[in-house]
Amino acid sequence: MVQINLSKKPVFVLTYNEQELWCSKYPVEEFNTKFSNYQFIILDNGQQPLIEDWCNQTNSYYYASEYNIGSTGGYNWIFKVANLLEYDRAVLTQADVEILDTCILDNLFEDWKDNQIPFFPQVDKTLWDQTGQVYNLGQLFSFNPNFILSNDFTNDENYVVTHYDDADLLRRMRDWGVDLVNCLLKYYPNVDCVQIDKSHVAESLYKIHHWSSLQQDQSDNHEKWLRYNNDYHKDKWGGDGMPQAYPFNKLQEHEFNDLDSEISNVSGYTEQMKYNVNKRLPHSARWTDLGYLPYPIEHEINRFWCKYLKDLGISHNI
Repeated sequence: MVQINLSKKPVFVLTYNEQELWCSKYPVEEFNTKFSNYQFIILDNGQQPLIEDWCNQTNSYYYASEYNIGSTGGYNWIFKVANLLEYDRAVLTQADVEILDTCILDNLFEDWKDNQIPFFPQVDKTLWDQTGQVYNLGQLFSFNPNFILSNDFTNDENYVVTHYDDADLLRRMRDWGVDLVNCLLKYYPNVDCVQIDKSHVAESLYKIHHWSSLQQDQSDNHEKWLRYNNDYHKDKWGGDGMPQAYPFNKLQEHEFNDLDSEISNVSGYTEQMKYNVNKRLPHSARWTDLGYLPYPIEHEINRFWCKYLKDLGISHNI
């Protein structure tokens, strides 16, 4: 029975349908040697037998969710489980990310401040601004879980399963003053994350294969969630794509730009500012309408906790 080794650096991996890709990119013997300093914790939204078997062979902790909670719920599950396990910092990635060199994990575990989110981008430099900022949080970053939860920097669960979730989260983080650090720019300024075929590749460092979307040409796995979440995204931010106004506030573009500039340049954020940035609607009906339990992410966290305690041989009254 695999138990979590809390002395190792934690790497949380979210997966849904990537079992063949994952097992081909991370052969057991090679993985056990290359990643010996890290504790991998797998959240499997697709109940994939090859992933479970791989975990048993690599001492990686495996949790299969009862429901597909997607990246929206998966990221929140990871933030909250990392906090339950009392980690000071953890890495979050997805199973279509191929880590070529463990130096990038070392970068993500450097001595970051609590309010810093170091990340590796999944798009090329033409889509960065001059400071390396990008559109969404992506699939390879580290975080301090206590900071995330204390300041409510979790995914808005009105974005059911996937689409718009981490773009919305990144914007809220940036607007409040979270220090988002592009590690490719910081540590490897001569390397770009360029598209090759259907993957994005940072040479010798990592590859992002976009498996569950671009690679699955015959699947509507992503398209249906894009359609389902689109109206909420428009209502929240006032248009297509990234926001032109703060949530649920009707601002003209010049007013938004003035406010954004003002907030970005002050050091003391008021509770009202944080409330405005993180405001969202109650979300449970958007899941229950599709047959999910109310608040399904909390359900999966509780299931994990029961399993984790049982694995440790700890009795409980839940």
